[in-house]
Amino acid sequence: MMRLKAILLLALLTMGSIATAEPYLAVMKGMQCSSCHSHPSGGGKRNVYGNVFAQAELPARRVGNPSAKLWTGEVFAWLSVGANIRASYEAVDAPNASSESEFDITRATVYVEATLVPNRLSIYVDQQIAPDSMENRELYLKLKTSDSKFHIAAGQFFLPYGLRLEDDSAFVRQASGVNFNSPDRGIQLGYESGPWSTQVSVTNGTGVGPVLDSADQVSFVAQYVQQRWRAGVSFNSLDAAAGDRQMQNAFFGLKTGPVVWLGELDFISDEVPGASSQDAIAGLIEGNWLFSKGHNLKVSYEYLDPDTSISENHQVRWSLLWEYIPMQFLQVRSGARLYDGIPQVDFQNRDEFFIEIHGFF
Repeated sequence: MMRLKAILLLALLTMGSIATAEPYLAVMKGMQCSSCHSHPSGGGKRNVYGNVFAQAELPARRVGNPSAKLWTGEVFAWLSVGANIRASYEAVDAPNASSESEFDITRATVYVEATLVPNRLSIYVDQQIAPDSMENRELYLKLKTSDSKFHIAAGQFFLPYGLRLEDDSAFVRQASGVNFNSPDRGIQLGYESGPWSTQVSVTNGTGVGPVLDSADQVSFVAQYVQQRWRAGVSFNSLDAAAGDRQMQNAFFGLKTGPVVWLGELDFISDEVPGASSQDAIAGLIEGNWLFSKGHNLKVSYEYLDPDTSISENHQVRWSLLWEYIPMQFLQVRSGARLYDGIPQVDFQNRDEFFIEIHGFF
C-alpha cells in the first residue's frame, strides 16, 4: 500500500496537461482506438504503444537524452499508471453582458490498471482529482478471451456511443448526455477483430447515483475501420419512470492527405409521461490539418436543434483551434469558439477564447 501511494503521489507531482480522447489520431493512423488506449472505445489510460506514439511521433521534437528509455506507463509487470491534467485561461464575451475571464484547472485525472492474469483479467481505475473533490469516473473488472477478441467488463464505465471526443462541450456530447461527466454502472460486452469493433452495455441508467426506480439503459456502438476511413453507428435506449429516451447516430472518419475529417449526426427522441415527445438533432463536422510535426489546426462546424417541432430554434457553433505539442508529455491548445443561436438568448450568441496547457503521461 505504501508503494502504491508513492506511485500515485509521483503521478500527481509529475503531471503537466495528448488529449483525453482524440479520434482523429486513430483515423490518421488507420487503427482502432484500443491500439493506443486500455479502453476499447478510447480515452483514459494509454497502453505501451499509446505512450510510445505520444513521445516518438506526436511532438515537434523529443527533448532529453535520445538514448534514454521511453516512458511506457508500466511501473511493474502487473501495474501501469497514467494521468492527464488541463489548466486553462478562458474569456467569454456575450451580448448585453460584461466580458468574463478566468484561469482554471479544467480537469485532472489519474489512471491505474492492475493486471491480475496476463492478457486475461485486469482491474481499471479512472480517478478525477480536480477541479473539485475526488471523484471516481471508472472502476471495472475486465475479462478477455484467450485470443483477446471478446471481453466482458463489470463495474462503472463510460458508455459506448458515438465518437469519443475530448471536448465535452461539443453539441453531440451535450445533447446525447454521453460524455466524460456521465459514467454509469453495469456490464459491457465487446468484440474486436480485424476491421470490426463493437461494444454493447446494459447499465442502471441513473449514472453513478442511486437506483430509485426501474430505470435501465442499453448502449451499442459498432464501427468498421480501414486504413484511410472508418464508419460506425450507435444506439442508446433509456427506459425510466421520469421519461424514456432513444438515441441513434452515424459517424465517420476520413483521411485525405494531411487532413483528417470527422463527422457525426445524432437523432434523439424524448418521451415524457403526460406530454408529447420531443425530437432533437445534433451534428458535427471537424477537420484536422497536421500541417507540421507537432502542429494541428482544427476547425469544426456544429449544429443543434433541441426541439424540431419549434421553428428557428437551432444553434450553430464554429471552432478554430491550434494544437501544438512542442515536446513529449506537453500540449498547448489555443482557439476560439463562436456561437450563433436564438437572438433572444444572449448566452447562445457568445464568443469564447481560450488557451490551455495539457500535460499527460
